[in-house]
Amino acid sequence: MSDTLISSDAGWPEPALLEGEAIPTAVVRHDGVTVADLRDLFDSAYSKVALALGAQSNPPAGPAIAVYEGDVASTFSIEIGFPVDTALADPQDDIVGSELPPGPLAALTHIGPYDRLPDAWASLMGWLSTEGHTPGRRFGEIYVSEPGPDADPERLRTDLFVTLA
Repeated sequence: MSDTLISSDAGWPEPALLEGEAIPTAVVRHDGVTVADLRDLFDSAYSKVALALGAQSNPPAGPAIAVYEGDVASTFSIEIGFPVDTALADPQDDIVGSELPPGPLAALTHIGPYDRLPDAWASLMGWLSTEGHTPGRRFGEIYVSEPGPDADPERLRTDLFVTLA
């Protein structure tokens, strides 16, 4: 596989700068979200998007994603869904076409449970500050490992990315 935002074999164990291309996505978008809303939004969105993609013969082209925009300490927007090979031709209900943002981006891979993601984000944002980069307003998570009842939380892989201003 090529080393792109959605298909890096090794991930980025250390923060890295990428120059990526826009990747089409099919998502459910929610505005005015708070962190407390996330669990319910995630639980409903992925199956809804997967069903709509199946009906359009446009299956996911990579792992589940979440793209945020705004300030997660306050209210923000979130897009929850999957990358696709072909832009969504027929939006259904609240499922719309969007895209993973093009570069420049900074990326970091987190291995471990989701409850340790804030530490990974702090590491990535600290590195950006130290290196003199300004984060943009769009950032996200790519859930490379599929969670499930038999999944070892210590082995879950989540790739983090943030646009650069």
